[in-house]
Amino acid sequence: MPLKFNISRYDEPVPKRGRVNKVIRGTDGSFTIEASLVLPIILICTILLLFLGLFFFQTSSAYQTAGLAADRAAFVWDNSRKDPVTGAFNVSESDGLYWRLHNDSLSDLFRWLIPNAQAQVTLPTSGSSPDQGPVGKLQHVGAVLSAEWNGTMRYVNNGLFKKVEVELEKPFRSPAYARQNIRQQVVSYADAQVVDPVEWIRLIDFTRTFVQEIQGRIKPEDALLAMVEPQSVPEPRVVINSHASAANYLRTLVNGKEETIQVDATTKRVVDAMDANMVAHQAFYTFNESQLRTVQLPKDEQLLRSGSQVKGVVWHFFKLSKQEQVKLSQGLRSELERKGIVIVIHE
Repeated sequence: MPLKFNISRYDEPVPKRGRVNKVIRGTDGSFTIEASLVLPIILICTILLLFLGLFFFQTSSAYQTAGLAADRAAFVWDNSRKDPVTGAFNVSESDGLYWRLHNDSLSDLFRWLIPNAQAQVTLPTSGSSPDQGPVGKLQHVGAVLSAEWNGTMRYVNNGLFKKVEVELEKPFRSPAYARQNIRQQVVSYADAQVVDPVEWIRLIDFTRTFVQEIQGRIKPEDALLAMVEPQSVPEPRVVINSHASAANYLRTLVNGKEETIQVDATTKRVVDAMDANMVAHQAFYTFNESQLRTVQLPKDEQLLRSGSQVKGVVWHFFKLSKQEQVKLSQGLRSELERKGIVIVIHE
C-alpha cells in the first residue's frame, strides 16, 4: 500500500497574530529588559543617598563646630588673654577688676529703651584684636575657626543671663537632579551661657559677710543722713613746715591761745597753746634732746610741782617734712613720762 504525506502542514505559513502572541508570552530576553529599566533607577537612588549622607555629615559638622566655638568663647570670657583652645593664661594678665561694668556690653540691658548695636563679628576672621571688650574676645575665638565657614558670632548681655551665639553656613554642592530636594547651604546655630563661678562665689561670700558686719550697727535714718551731700567744702589739709605753723595748728586743735607764764623771779615760760582747762600745750618741730632736758624740761617740771598756773603739760612733736617719722629717743620718752609730761606724736 503506497505511503501518503501531508506536505501542506509544514509549508503553510504561520499567521501574523500568532507570532505576536509568541513574542509577548515568551520569556527569552526578559532579564535584559528588566535590567535596562531598573538598574539606572537603583544607581540614581544610590547616588542620591550618598549625597544625602554627605549633607547630613556636613550639617552635623557645622553644629559641632558652632557649639565648640560658642563653648570656647563662654569659657574664656572672663579674661581676654586666655588661650581659646586650652584656656591657659598668665596670672599677671587680666582685664582689670571692673571690666564687667564698663567693658561687657552692659548697655544691652537698655536696648528696649535706646537703639544699641550688639557686639558682633563676621566670620571668617583672622588674627586677634587688641580690644579687650566683647568684640575683641569674639574675634579672638573666631580666629581659631577654619576659614571655610562663613557666619557671625555675637554676644548678648541680659544681666544675669549672658550668652554667646554662633551662626555658621557653608555651600553644599549636589547633582542637578537633586538640587530641588537638598538645600544648597549647610546652616547651623549654637549658643552657650557665659558663667563666672569665681565672681559668683566672691559676690555671695561678700554679701553674706557684709550683711552680718553692718547688721544692727547703723539705723536706716542714720544711713540716709550719711548719704546727704555736705553743705560746706572741707578745708585743705594743714601743712606743717615750721614751728610757727605747728604752733598755729596746735592752737586751732585745742582752742587755746599763746600765753607767757612767770615760772620764778628770773624765768619765764612761753606756752604755745593754753586751753580752757589750764593745760599747757607745746609744739616742737625742730628740737635738740639735750636742750629739751636742760632748758625746757626743768621749767615745765617746776610748773607742774607748783600746780597754780597749769594743771598739766603736753608736748607735741611734729615730724620734719623731709622725714617719715619723728626721731625721739626712748630715753627721753621715759624721762618725760616720769616727770608727768604727756607726749603726742604728729606724723
